[in-house]
Amino acid sequence: MVKNSPELIGRQVALENLRYNYFTSTVRAHDFKMFEANGEDVFVSFDTLLLDLEPLKFLQNTISIEQFYVSGLFGEIVMEESSFNFDDLLAFHLAEDSTVVEEESEAFKYEISNIEFKDVDFKFEDKTVEKVTEIRDADVIIPFIAWDQNAKSNADIAFELDRGGSFQSSFNFDPESGDFDAEVTVTKLYLDPFFEYVKEYADINSFEGYVDAKVSLIGNAFDPIKTIVAVDARAFDFEMTDTTDQRFLGAEEAHFVASKIDYDNSFYQIDKIEVLNSYTFFQLDSASNNFFRIFRLDEESTQDSTSRNLEAETEESIEYRIGELILHQGALDYTDNLTGEPFEYKLTEIEIDSKELNSDSDWLTINSTMILNGRGNLTAALGINPSDYDNLNLDITVEKFLLPDLNIYTNYYMGHSVVRGDMYYYSNSKIVDGQIVSENRLLVKDAKLETTEGGLYSLPLKFAFFLLTDRNGDVDLEIPVRGDLNDPTLKLSTIIWNTFKNVIDKVVLAPVDFLVGLVGGDPKELEEIVFDYTDTIPGNKQFRQLAKLVDLEQKKDGLAITLNYYVDQDLQNEAIAKNLIGAEFNGEKQDYQKDEEEFQEFVIGKVGSDSLSFEEAIRFLTKDQNIDSIRRARTDLLFKYVNDHLKEEKPTTEIKIEMGDPEAPENIGAYPIFKITYDMLSIPADSTSIN
Repeated sequence: MVKNSPELIGRQVALENLRYNYFTSTVRAHDFKMFEANGEDVFVSFDTLLLDLEPLKFLQNTISIEQFYVSGLFGEIVMEESSFNFDDLLAFHLAEDSTVVEEESEAFKYEISNIEFKDVDFKFEDKTVEKVTEIRDADVIIPFIAWDQNAKSNADIAFELDRGGSFQSSFNFDPESGDFDAEVTVTKLYLDPFFEYVKEYADINSFEGYVDAKVSLIGNAFDPIKTIVAVDARAFDFEMTDTTDQRFLGAEEAHFVASKIDYDNSFYQIDKIEVLNSYTFFQLDSASNNFFRIFRLDEESTQDSTSRNLEAETEESIEYRIGELILHQGALDYTDNLTGEPFEYKLTEIEIDSKELNSDSDWLTINSTMILNGRGNLTAALGINPSDYDNLNLDITVEKFLLPDLNIYTNYYMGHSVVRGDMYYYSNSKIVDGQIVSENRLLVKDAKLETTEGGLYSLPLKFAFFLLTDRNGDVDLEIPVRGDLNDPTLKLSTIIWNTFKNVIDKVVLAPVDFLVGLVGGDPKELEEIVFDYTDTIPGNKQFRQLAKLVDLEQKKDGLAITLNYYVDQDLQNEAIAKNLIGAEFNGEKQDYQKDEEEFQEFVIGKVGSDSLSFEEAIRFLTKDQNIDSIRRARTDLLFKYVNDHLKEEKPTTEIKIEMGDPEAPENIGAYPIFKITYDMLSIPADSTSIN
């Protein structure tokens, strides 16, 4: 047999000893070896084989073995791409022998009891990933296997795995119809032996944890793709680390239950997905994130867009039913370096509990809560059309969010840091056919801002917050967001940022709109105070405006108010000159401003010549007077009366009166006017409280 083994079984074998005891019907074999196709390396070997047969059952067409014992079993499987080191054996035994016509034989039954493999060494080498998996000194005990080639039969197997695990299976098969059902139960199946296979698709340093699973299969051997699978699996102490040994994904326990997986019909009935005490580390940079890098998704995103579109067109729709989706006590560590400085943020106690997530539902709702950086609370509800992601609702509530947590961003983008402050945020967002309509309310309590150098956009956030702060020290801001997400050039983050920036700019550029509510009245009264060219004393209207400014100063602590004076000096000089001559005309109990025709006749008559225009005549009559000096004196007098009235209203007032730049365009064609500007009082400190 040894000599002719290549012709008989397709490989060279070696056998030291083979004995058969006719009285006990036992077969013993020692030191068996089957070599690889090269005839040198060992493929399979064992030290001892013991078969205890029951030959009388042969008469009943039953092959019965009461004991099947093998010790010192060794086997090696080598795989490279899709080839194995036993391919030649398969080809040998499956090849048709045209010279032999087999007679139809009666079907046999098989019964094997007391199967035991002692001191098993098994080696599996995957040359594709350069991974060698070895099982050493394993013992496998299978109590009983029965098989009937005609009737439905079962084969039950059970044995122990390394590190306290176990494997059990039950397999029933009807050879006539091809119907089968199987159940496999595995406990403590450790994941680290599969590390090299996962590493083929991910850049990782470890793949840890173990699995308990029960898998049921029902199908037909003649059409295996229609097999129905049910799974109840739990993973424990799961953990993956990246190439820097940073843990990026883990869970204390995960439970997955699927009562029906029908691959052929793309149907998945998932009863429960539950993850307990999970951990995620997410790192974002300007180009990608750690998950895309680890799982090489960046490489996939560079594939030809045409092939992606073709795949999308040919991809079959998937139907799923998810009974429960639960995440309990999850944690996420977020970090980025988008500003050049590491930003770290922790989300803890993440809770997600949603039910009845079905692919054919018109609407799915997912609820979530979490703790923000150990202090703030977030509650979110996402409603989405599973077949159309361009339609969704998102409600978010954030409470007691600690604003200083965002200082890296506020410094970088706006040139401000937050010394203290709590934020409350309420958002209701709807996306309908890609059009976003989002109503957002931002409530900031007891905030204190600090101005820093720089800022990408130098947004005047501190002054805006100051203007928006109410008497209770709160900022209550409505931020509506609108945009078209169908525009490929537009990003949601850009829409939100531009909206926020526009709101802040609007507050700063039109502060009166936010201050008038404190004192009431017409907002224009807080923008400018206008006089006639010849006024030196404010009238009732101007006094009322000045009183309102003092009232505003008292009600808005820290508000700096400045009255900037502008006037067209040439027009004012003409008005003063006219006023001087008009005083003589008025002395005759007339009013030069009302009796214009009589006044013009008076001026021409006083000159004694009608060759001059009215304006030239006024200048002629006042040529000996220093109109510029008179104008300055009247302006000084007006400043004095305005300042005195402010002091009367409030002796400690800090409202300033300043002369505007005489070259400024605001002077051209202007009546005497105090343009009112607003700012924050300077405090001799690095920071300023907005309340």
